Amino acid sequence: MDMHKVPFLIILLIGISLIPLSFSEGIPEWVKNNASWWSERQISQSEFTNGLEFLINEGIIYIPSTEPGIPGPDKTIPDWVRNTAGWWSEGQIPDSGFINAMKYLIEIGIIEVDASSPEIIQEETGEEVPETSTVTGVPLMLLLQGYDTVTPEKKFILDILVFDADKYPNTSPNFNRSADYTVDGVNVEIELHNEEELIHTFSGLTKDGFLRYEILARETNQDGTLWMINNLYTVYVSVSLDGQITEKIHEFYGTSNYDRG
Repeated sequence: MDMHKVPFLIILLIGISLIPLSFSEGIPEWVKNNASWWSERQISQSEFTNGLEFLINEGIIYIPSTEPGIPGPDKTIPDWVRNTAGWWSEGQIPDSGFINAMKYLIEIGIIEVDASSPEIIQEETGEEVPETSTVTGVPLMLLLQGYDTVTPEKKFILDILVFDADKYPNTSPNFNRSADYTVDGVNVEIELHNEEELIHTFSGLTKDGFLRYEILARETNQDGTLWMINNLYTVYVSVSLDGQITEKIHEFYGTSNYDRG
């Protein structure tokens, strides 16, 4: 296979990411081509993983040191991930949306990577170091709680709760709106996608750490006024405050069963 068909990299952090991912270089254009090929099953999952390890080892994309998730018995990559790769390759979703989908695979153990980013060593010199921006805000913990299915003509609801990650005492946080460590005034950016395209965007600020996102199908720009039956919908949520950014995804299905919504 031509070297330009080395599959693309997935970047993932386990659990809730408190350190923004950064690219050591710009992502080459051929990476998006490979994302498109893989989404269309023109290259194998093995080639995909080999390409991942190549890009990490070469430092083309930097990943902070993390422990991999516990591998699960099912190594099949879900179709929605391939859809996301295809959307990203066509410029329909931002890098952050693609990265979040990839995070999910490592988190649940579907993809195992035997690779590490080259260590970044900063040499000390007598020259003046140019001033750079510094992240000073509190680290954010983001929790989502929403519908798994939505019936025709029913609103989809997603509740968003943001905590100060340094103060929250539990290793397994729960969706507790009365907790003392919620963060007010956090900027929330939301993108809603169906299986083909971006259909709605929303932005707002948390109040006492909380924000509710509500949307009817007819309020989106997709064709039709109902949630289309058995279609998968993906919600990308990004929260930011004073340079701290945390992102998560939530998925739900359209269904005709009124008892499941």
